[in-house]
Amino acid sequence: MNAVRLNERPRTWFRSERVFLSDGRWYFHTREGVDVGPYDSQFEAEIEAGMLKELLRERAEAEGPLNVIREFVLDSYVMGRPLAPSFGQAS
Repeated sequence: MNAVRLNERPRTWFRSERVFLSDGRWYFHTREGVDVGPYDSQFEAEIEAGMLKELLRERAEAEGPLNVIREFVLDSYVMGRPLAPSFGQAS
């Protein structure tokens, strides 16, 4: 199924692993071109990626996806789990 977000032009998406290992730490990649992490384990990165995916599904249309990601990262910091996201080009 190829879902298109409201006000987003249809594109062809490639499938790849969103969770990846870099320098011994785990990260996940978002459609918006943000690598979120680091996490200590692949499992933790997968869980957090799923949580962010749900937040984006619920709130991205109203708040904008980058604002939702920003809040996700800030909430992690407040809870004692600082993240160091990197912003690149969206796929």
